Amino acid sequence: MKLKEIDQTVYKKKQRKVAVILCLIFAVLGLGLSTLLRHYFGNPEEANTMVNLVGVLAGAAITIGVFSRFVGRPYYDELRYAWNLKRQALKIQNHRHRWELLLEEGDKTAAIVLAFYYKATLQIQHLEGNDFGYNDTLKRETKFLALCQQQGVEADPDLYSIDMLEAVKAQ
Repeated sequence: MKLKEIDQTVYKKKQRKVAVILCLIFAVLGLGLSTLLRHYFGNPEEANTMVNLVGVLAGAAITIGVFSRFVGRPYYDELRYAWNLKRQALKIQNHRHRWELLLEEGDKTAAIVLAFYYKATLQIQHLEGNDFGYNDTLKRETKFLALCQQQGVEADPDLYSIDMLEAVKAQ
């Protein structure tokens, strides 16, 4: 995965629009299906919690199905990119302590993976307007770059490949 520049304004606008539309679809389907199921299968003298739950779950499943049919369209490119970037950053985050230990030993792959992690995290925090997290990550990245310089390893996030994560899984 390669880092790309995307416009924060466009990203936020699309993210909000998609969230509102999905919420509306889910609300209409969940309430509508619950009402229909209660009408046909409900019992007026007893609680219809299970019938309502089935309606809501069916509404959620249909909403997810509808969204999955549209998410591949070019309109969603920024949202898909950010989603995939978050997933990659989380995969690295889950084993960051191992990567940091490898970096202290002078491992070049660890430097590349961590460089990608910091750039990806900074980009996500910028896109989502997380200024506190952004400043904190920026400080950690500065320490990381100093360590890379001390170890004499190049920290180029453009060299990152998903395959590099297998190195830590094998340990």
